[in-house]
Amino acid sequence: MFHAATLDASPAMQRAAGRVLVSAKLRGGRTVLDRLHQAGCAKARMPGAPGFEAVLLNTAGGLTGGDRIDVEVDAAAGCHVTAASQTAERVYRSLGGAATVRNRLRIGAGARVDWLPQETILFDGGRLDRRLEVEMAEDATLLAVEPLVLGRSAMGERVETGSLVDNWRVRRGGRLLHTEALRFTPEAGAASAGFAGRIAAATLLYVAPDAEDRLEAARAALPVGVTSGVSAWGGRLVARILVETGRALRAALVPLIRLFREGALPRVWSI
Repeated sequence: MFHAATLDASPAMQRAAGRVLVSAKLRGGRTVLDRLHQAGCAKARMPGAPGFEAVLLNTAGGLTGGDRIDVEVDAAAGCHVTAASQTAERVYRSLGGAATVRNRLRIGAGARVDWLPQETILFDGGRLDRRLEVEMAEDATLLAVEPLVLGRSAMGERVETGSLVDNWRVRRGGRLLHTEALRFTPEAGAASAGFAGRIAAATLLYVAPDAEDRLEAARAALPVGVTSGVSAWGGRLVARILVETGRALRAALVPLIRLFREGALPRVWSI
């Protein structure tokens, strides 16, 4: 005999969860893997590219409400670590709650981390709560990029519901150096996030002793006609790009990343 409460109860939705830790150390003047921990749908691969490169994967194939991903990247003193995502991260329609992503970077004395995920694509109804937290030494270097695309314009998609909350906190030498927050709700219109009707945006943050010296070069690297802004102060440089399509976003962003990397982009960016 079935009870009414049993009949009315909805089955619990399966959620994706993953955690990955990549730790690097210096050995014989080269950056090498120190520790690697993987759990759930979060994975990391080291493809053997020049330098030390960690490619991050979400084997769940995207994010939706209730999913959680935690990523930690540790670069010991003197290391140079590049962390990139294997492909664009897709945030699908949520049936309840937001997908949660927590990214934590620790950068030791004289070390450098290039945080270069590919685009996050927010689908209609997608909900994402993401945070980037960085602890870096006084003389360390950080290059961090987060590209965002609202839907797939080539498919005629429009993002009309959902939400995005994106918080950055960067501490250098134990002191808060940079903080910013993006809160986007399509129901209020794209103008609520300063997008002015456009669907693709990116923020680039460069923290280094020479950040302010790079201002003019960064401005010159951006294509003519692209809505953008670059400013530098207090040991950091911030560039923002706002364009009509994901393709245009990448075309504008790649030369800027190359300027600060002074070399090739991670191989996954060209696949």
